[in-house]
Amino acid sequence: MRCSGWSSPSTWVSRPALAVLGCSVLALLAAAPAGAHLSINPSRVQTGQLVDLVFSVPNTSDAHGIDHVTLGIPGDFELDDAEAKSGWAQSRTGQAITWAGGPIPRHQFARFAIRGTAPERAETILFNVLVGDRTGKSITYRVALDVEAHAPRDAGARSLGKAALALGVVGIALALGALFACLYLWLRPPS
Repeated sequence: MRCSGWSSPSTWVSRPALAVLGCSVLALLAAAPAGAHLSINPSRVQTGQLVDLVFSVPNTSDAHGIDHVTLGIPGDFELDDAEAKSGWAQSRTGQAITWAGGPIPRHQFARFAIRGTAPERAETILFNVLVGDRTGKSITYRVALDVEAHAPRDAGARSLGKAALALGVVGIALALGALFACLYLWLRPPS
């Protein structure tokens, strides 16, 4: 049985469209893992906030194992200290922290944490993260941290809260006054 619908002109138009769509989907699937290699948590902080940042560093395919990770800290991020990791030696040079020694085996990941103070102005800062193995092969990632301004304080709501509290206190005082007046009238001797 022959299906003549497959040879219609609309099918000829659809085949190139499907091919382009298929290639686009494959390109997106191939690009997704490349952008998802390394992450930072949290990815957003407030200006001037003391934060602990955790970088998750995976080894997706290096058979030798990742044996060193260097975090290049932006100049306007005030670095306080870095996590000590068992099996890894740590060194600090200015605004860079390096962990070396303990490997990250293939298809596993490790977390590296730092503590510091976010910049005083809202901006996006970039951390350079160099990941390498003992053969000298390395990759540098640029990981973004969004620094957001503090949310504006709502002085109006705070003032309304204080006013409501004051009215509540006055209301309680009036109620107590009315209660004492009633008790006085009820307990006083008849005249």
